[in-house]
Amino acid sequence: MSGLQTDRTGRRNRRAVVLVLDGFGVGLMPDHPAEDAGANTLRHVDEAQGPLGLPNLAALGLGHLTEVAGVPAVPEPKGAHGRCALRHPGADTYMGHQELMGGGLDNVQLQLLSEVRADVVAALTRAGHRCDDLLPGQSPLVVDGCVLVADNIEARPRLNINVTASQDDISFEELTAIGDIVRAAVPVPRVIVVGGRGFGIDDIRGHVKERTPGQIGVDTPALGVYDEHYQVRHMGVDLAVDHQLATKAKQAGYDVVLLGKAADVVRCEGAVAENIVPTKDVLIRAMEHLDAMDGGLIVANVQETDLAGHEEDVERYANMLRTVDDLLPELVSRLRPGDALFVTGDHGNDPTIGHSQHTREYTPALVCGPGVAPVPLGVRASLADIGATAGDILGVLPLGSGTSFLKEISCS
Repeated sequence: MSGLQTDRTGRRNRRAVVLVLDGFGVGLMPDHPAEDAGANTLRHVDEAQGPLGLPNLAALGLGHLTEVAGVPAVPEPKGAHGRCALRHPGADTYMGHQELMGGGLDNVQLQLLSEVRADVVAALTRAGHRCDDLLPGQSPLVVDGCVLVADNIEARPRLNINVTASQDDISFEELTAIGDIVRAAVPVPRVIVVGGRGFGIDDIRGHVKERTPGQIGVDTPALGVYDEHYQVRHMGVDLAVDHQLATKAKQAGYDVVLLGKAADVVRCEGAVAENIVPTKDVLIRAMEHLDAMDGGLIVANVQETDLAGHEEDVERYANMLRTVDDLLPELVSRLRPGDALFVTGDHGNDPTIGHSQHTREYTPALVCGPGVAPVPLGVRASLADIGATAGDILGVLPLGSGTSFLKEISCS
């Protein structure tokens, strides 16, 4: 066989890179909530800060996915190109990555803090922590006088719980230990530990809002957390990951590297995990690992696009896309015959839509490599199709979900 298709014995030196641009949407899904009406992250960033150009992403076919004045639909794309629908409810980074890796969400429960508050208080109290009400009758908890446990209001209700504090008051290690206790007490998809500097508990208290009825938490962008002092730990619910791409690749003997937010939200025992936030550093480390890798999987998450969406900072979002585009040729140049680079997202995060939450949008499915045919992929039914195709390249199927499009993109 030629192109990307070969027998299993010829796959030991295959490499698949999944580059996730967090919060990178390319048009609204039909089942979007009312508050997302009109969202199109790529188009609106281009309209506000364009023309974006993005010549290297455009060359892969990005301009064919949604009408964007400043990202042209090139006549002959160099990559396979299409869009992925979201199968997980809402628009969430943790669940988006589980979907991308091949599923495992069957036992996840969606709950507000108010619904699990008694369990959280009991767990923290047993561990020797003091819990106080932020306000009587409301769900947020003040722990040890300086840490706020509350709903995440940057995502849809019942998806995540945040544990927030200033590192002027508590070390990030101590804060993470509190997060571990909360994580063990609740079944929601994610517990997010958020640390920063330059504010205190009174400032946190002053930025608590009720986003939807019962969903009460910190307006983190308004608090000013997303700066150079920002530290975060994403704690996913304990899932059965035996049928996910990363774990199956590792069990098959491949090297597995998780970069950026993927180091937190993708669980794979034995993987190299590096939690990196700066976009340039994520791309550089991906290249360095690719140079050192004989065969394996790299999952790299660019988080700063999502942070810019939450901050409703269009200029920062545009700059992050341009940074990725500038570095893309160096990454692509490292691909060998049999390798493939997948560029996708996990949901949208339109910074112009009028709210700071994720938006329920299609995400890109761009694929390139020496053996990849530049064909249109249409609309894929799930992010899991990307994981399944990467798994097909590495010969580790079946995953828990997803349909491989390897035959469609293989040069013959």
